[in-house]
Amino acid sequence: MPGKLVALICRHGETKLNANNCFRGWIDVPLDEIGEQQAQAAAEFLSQFPIQRVISSPLFRAVVTAETFALPANLPITQDRGLLPWHVGVLSGTDKGENMPALKLFVENAEIKIPNGESLQEFEERAYEFYDRELRRAKTDGLTVFFAHTSNVTVLENLVRGERGGEPETGETVKPGGVCAIYATADGYEIEPVFGKPEPANYGS
Repeated sequence: MPGKLVALICRHGETKLNANNCFRGWIDVPLDEIGEQQAQAAAEFLSQFPIQRVISSPLFRAVVTAETFALPANLPITQDRGLLPWHVGVLSGTDKGENMPALKLFVENAEIKIPNGESLQEFEERAYEFYDRELRRAKTDGLTVFFAHTSNVTVLENLVRGERGGEPETGETVKPGGVCAIYATADGYEIEPVFGKPEPANYGS
């Protein structure tokens, strides 16, 4: 065992923007039919764990994914803006293939704010503050599940590795509806995919 399991993080199910390979950012797009099926599969996987706390991004696609698990389990859902994805501003809703070079400029210059959005530095600070607080709470308040976005998983991977200010060159995240386990260790935390096919990690999702 890598350590004590203290939390899990579930990526929301698919949306039309996922299917069309577009940046989502803070666009409040709902799950599509496949996304609803992925949310149900994630709920069935999560049901094997003695989860006591459920925390979700406020965006609809994450909340619905959380509800699919939490309502049958009779668990309340706390919405927290700390789990909002990177606000990619004017890039939201645009094609990833065409606009990834533009996004990478903001990754390489983490202090520069994306027009109508936020800088990578601002996003990381918000996410790190959330994880620092809630992972410490999870150690004492019970197993916690976070329902969030690709960029939340990516920045958590960076936090665990002690990296900041850039997209990880290696590492894994999970497909829509996938789950990673977060373990507390003597040196900090470890994260590993436990449900859902791993994919290259990336921001802006």
